[in-house]
Amino acid sequence: MSFVPKQHLIIGNYIKYIDEILHKCDKGVEYCKICPNEFVCSELEKDAFGLNGATISDVLPAIQYALNKVPGYLNPGKRNELRDHIRNYINESPIQERSIWENNILDILLDDKLANLSYKPKANIGEVRTLLTYNSKISFSTSLKCSCMGNGTTAGDTKTTLTGETFSTSIRAINQFVQSRHPNTTILPPGTLIKFRLEEEIRDLVPGCKLYDIGLPAALCYYAMLIKLPIPTNVIAIGGLDIHGSALQVEFINGKIETILRELHFIDTIIIPKGASGGIPRVHDNTNMIEVGTVEQAIQVVFIDRRHNI
Repeated sequence: MSFVPKQHLIIGNYIKYIDEILHKCDKGVEYCKICPNEFVCSELEKDAFGLNGATISDVLPAIQYALNKVPGYLNPGKRNELRDHIRNYINESPIQERSIWENNILDILLDDKLANLSYKPKANIGEVRTLLTYNSKISFSTSLKCSCMGNGTTAGDTKTTLTGETFSTSIRAINQFVQSRHPNTTILPPGTLIKFRLEEEIRDLVPGCKLYDIGLPAALCYYAMLIKLPIPTNVIAIGGLDIHGSALQVEFINGKIETILRELHFIDTIIIPKGASGGIPRVHDNTNMIEVGTVEQAIQVVFIDRRHNI
């Protein structure tokens, strides 16, 4: 499976998609030979951006779609950059369309979701946001959710549903932690089917990702399911986990951090394995990078140290 820019829409890299389209347009637009009143970006015709065409009237709906899919707050600097950049191409759209695009696109950058710092996606019990890297090429964020089913129930045939065997190390570490720290919390009985589900949109990418790299997030969402508490949605976790509950380094962490900084401005806490911070991109002033050595330390950060309103 080859990776093409339009897949940024599928995997949630919406800002990257918009930036790449605008970058292509910056290389030059010219009058369309078929529609003389339209400008066309010839650079876009060379790439599979998932557009029906390469005229400005084709580009602007794609930008509008991607902006609507951005999951939460964008900082003022990025919103202003996008507003000025997109306005350049609104001014090159047909005259009768310009006021429509002004209202339909630029207003999105000022709506409650993108312009409100306090906006956060809804938190669900047993769910955490993490990052994967597909075929060593591109990192993207996804939600990982844990749930359980009774003995004898099957998980169903879906590429985004993973049985507990995939994250057996994570389950074992949490069971040991709960037994030692929360003796009154019920451990799931033997035979209970524990399943982890990734977002359906990335089902074709799952075989090309190293799932053991998200052992730490898997442990956190399994723990959250057991104690029936949601994980704050402004927290993201990255890292593997060994049989002793120690956090393990992951590959391509630079790309993962860059994805957070570009796409997920509502994230203010990034949990990474201890020793992983050397050489990674500098985070924003309002973002905390917290290194943890064990799953117990990660639990402390998410459920005890932080007092978020969810």
